[in-house]
Amino acid sequence: MQEKENYNFARYFSAKKSIDDRALNRGVWNQLWSVLPQTEKKRPLRILELGAGIGTMAERMIEWGRLTHADYTSVEIAADHIAESRRRMRNWASRKDFALRWDSKDTACIQKANNQFTYRFIQSNIFDFFETEDFHTKWDLGLAHAFMDLADLEDVIPQFCALIKPGGFLYLTLNYDGETILLPIADSHLDKFIIGLYHQSMDERKIEGRKSGDSQTGRHLFHHLKKANTNILAVGSSDWIVFPGAQGYTPDETYFLHFIIHTIHAELKTHPLMIGHDFEDWIQQRHTQVEHGELIFIAKQLDFLAQIPAQAQ
Repeated sequence: MQEKENYNFARYFSAKKSIDDRALNRGVWNQLWSVLPQTEKKRPLRILELGAGIGTMAERMIEWGRLTHADYTSVEIAADHIAESRRRMRNWASRKDFALRWDSKDTACIQKANNQFTYRFIQSNIFDFFETEDFHTKWDLGLAHAFMDLADLEDVIPQFCALIKPGGFLYLTLNYDGETILLPIADSHLDKFIIGLYHQSMDERKIEGRKSGDSQTGRHLFHHLKKANTNILAVGSSDWIVFPGAQGYTPDETYFLHFIIHTIHAELKTHPLMIGHDFEDWIQQRHTQVEHGELIFIAKQLDFLAQIPAQAQ
């Protein structure tokens, strides 16, 4: 499990789906469905998701029985994630007794009884997508699941809002908010030092020259959504909490925990401030705690539901 080649994001996204299911704030989720317009075949809900990964949010919205008719556009930069999303969609439709038809390479139609969904894949980074959109096409709902803490809120939020129709909504989930807890404590000073450097790496991350990350995205979203003139309708905690139950971890939880530790290691292993510290031993200790069913992991996160003002242009 600890070998580098065993770690990949598609597997991680799949492993954390059940963890995300537990974490999502049901109060914010229920508020979302109380304000969304009623849909029918002639008036499907138009949804735009940024950073869609392998499509787990779309699965969830249908599985949890709230979505009946939708035109769903997913934007994802990684080709392997889109390929995995297509594979999952075929398997998922078969398990759920949905008819699946491919209208083109990048567009699927999913149907059962009175439920019908069109799902469109767009491979693009979000900034290229923003530039190519003509802003005449407006979506009813914008989604970003466990994604906004990888973006520059100052840049992304206004452009995202511009794509949502007046009176439409943003549903932004699992936004990291500056606290990771690993129990039992290995070394109180070293634990704090490592997590502090990890947070700093989030704040300083750049991709293709752009700021890409914020270790306190959750609390900062209040300001950025207000600055974009949205009305914040609901906010709630959506913490990841993973602990060994009576039977230990599930296989997905085990993979998830190892992946989190691997991510910390990959981010900090060449950091100059790690020289002289027992970082490698700390990483190995945390992996061992997972193998022995001892590690408790908590990450603080927030979910947001916001509305674009009806007067928006």
